[in-house]
Amino acid sequence: MTPSALPPLTLDEARALRAAGEWRVLARRAAEVPADVLAAEPEMAYAVAAALRQTGETARALEMGAFAEAGARRRGDRRLAAEAVNLLGNALFEAGRMDEAQARFEELLAYAVEWSDQPFAARASNNLGILCNVRGRRDQALVNYQRAVAAYQAAGNVLGLAQTHHNLGITFRDLGFADDADAHCLRAIQLAGSVSDATGAASATDAETVIALAETERAFLRARAGDGELAEAMGRRALRRFERIGDPRGRADALRVLAAAARAMADDDEALRRLDAALDVPGAGGYPLLVAEVQRDRGLLLRDLGRLADARRALDESAAAFAGVGAAAEAEAVATIARALTGDDGDHQRP
Repeated sequence: MTPSALPPLTLDEARALRAAGEWRVLARRAAEVPADVLAAEPEMAYAVAAALRQTGETARALEMGAFAEAGARRRGDRRLAAEAVNLLGNALFEAGRMDEAQARFEELLAYAVEWSDQPFAARASNNLGILCNVRGRRDQALVNYQRAVAAYQAAGNVLGLAQTHHNLGITFRDLGFADDADAHCLRAIQLAGSVSDATGAASATDAETVIALAETERAFLRARAGDGELAEAMGRRALRRFERIGDPRGRADALRVLAAAARAMADDDEALRRLDAALDVPGAGGYPLLVAEVQRDRGLLLRDLGRLADARRALDESAAAFAGVGAAAEAEAVATIARALTGDDGDHQRP
């Protein structure tokens, strides 16, 4: 039977696909569902929005998430409405709309306080920590993560703890504490592994995503330390996981880290191929923060290869993307490097 001959997506099927973590199948099936049907069934709209977000279709995820939130509020289903608020906050973050994302996460935290709901409090605090870290507010990020850890522990949510340990790893890396960063990422892998071994398909898929993210971060730490071979092995393992899951943002970020591994092994040509491949991953361009990081790395590599006009263009795009997501310090740092590349074509001078 061809996909076009399949019967229309039902709520029961959407629930089953979501429970199984079959995000790509659910996203494909939802493409045939009229918008008015999704608007009338908020739980189906939420499942579809989650699938679209997982597969990199952020704009459509925002549309479906709005249907889910509005329908849940009409029905008085406060838990589904809160789930939709959290999903919308994450999709807004991924789209680079940071102020709007912050407003949704703060709204979720207010609900959690009102309802004394530890799981929602944990998710809101974790997400606010990510926002703070992107904006360079590391101390406030750590405070939010500490709150998330306490709430996840109170709720007995092991996967949430794993996610927060991965985020702590990123913040400690940004603070310059590589050993602490690696320890948190390793803890994330251990916790997520226990979830993957003990739960159903959807939770196992979420757990594998956390493992892949933490492996990517550990690979990056190894590349920065100069151990290109170990970084290569770790990065390839993470890339395979992301390919299996169907996560375009993860695939592109793993390729970015594999480029760092290639640089650590003095293979700049391969590093450039990998960075170009990261930008070419379908859907990767919809993540402004990812584009900012890849173009920063491309710009620095192109500078070192002597292609200074190309380097300036990449760095300018990176600085603009960082500024757009509120990463002011990173934007200024990249812009400073770009300004140091003077001239027009091939006559630039290295800073």
